[in-house]
Amino acid sequence: MNNAVLAAEGEAKPNQTTQKSTSNAVVNGDEYQIGPLDMLDIKVMNADELSRSVRVDANGDISLPLIGVIHAAGLTNLAIEKKISERLSADLMQNPQVTVFIKEYTSQRMTVQGVVKRAGVYDFQGRATLLQAISMAGGLDEKADDSSVKIIRYNPDKTTETIVFDLNMISNNKISDPVLLNGDVVIVDEAVPISIEGAVRNPGNVYQRGRASLMQIISRAGGLTDFASSNVSIVSNTKKGKRITTEFDIDKIREGKIKDPVVESGDLIVVGINPIKATIYGISNTVRGFVGFGTIR
Repeated sequence: MNNAVLAAEGEAKPNQTTQKSTSNAVVNGDEYQIGPLDMLDIKVMNADELSRSVRVDANGDISLPLIGVIHAAGLTNLAIEKKISERLSADLMQNPQVTVFIKEYTSQRMTVQGVVKRAGVYDFQGRATLLQAISMAGGLDEKADDSSVKIIRYNPDKTTETIVFDLNMISNNKISDPVLLNGDVVIVDEAVPISIEGAVRNPGNVYQRGRASLMQIISRAGGLTDFASSNVSIVSNTKKGKRITTEFDIDKIREGKIKDPVVESGDLIVVGINPIKATIYGISNTVRGFVGFGTIR
């Protein structure tokens, strides 16, 4: 099972969706699957008359002398080798040694949807991996959730699999880059942002990949305004759905007296306003505006 963890076990029924979590896994069917119009180079040891190059027809079949028609589409080269060997050993040879090499690939098609720079349908030949598919689509948008990228696969038996990957684990070589099959759909969802409000220059949503600290998020929001206080609140959601508010002193973080806290996706940061600074800032702006207005007149 290649260490895959199935979220839904048991034999899938027609039109049933099976979900696989792959935080530590590789997609089943990691090898290229033969498709219509592929050219196969078939070698049978000590039987040159049976060795030949043959093209898969539009129905996905190949025809071999003394063997007849074999359905090849959807099989890997190892699977078709086994199928040919079984046919030969049934009537013609003892322990036949068969090798199949895919000599020519035909175009296959995949779809990339969601938070990528160029979503669309892409043709590829031979093997294409998940990272290659995202690269074809121009890469991830800054709002993308790279920890939960889905591959939706439509199987010949009319079942559907949804397989989830963490691109960070692929990039760090912790799991293999999965091979895509013809007809696969790659979906990149939007990440849950960190929201920041209050006395920052650019309040709103911040999308952060990986771990981020409070001061890093404040920096990404343009930094503090002139009337910001040192008090900052982080509102987080617990696993049980409750909201917890934690207070921090920015001055103490800057001075190294307390650790810069880690902020998670879905957190809300509220930077307080110092009323004295805000009053001074407002008066200063009013005076500057008055002087400027008088100068213009």
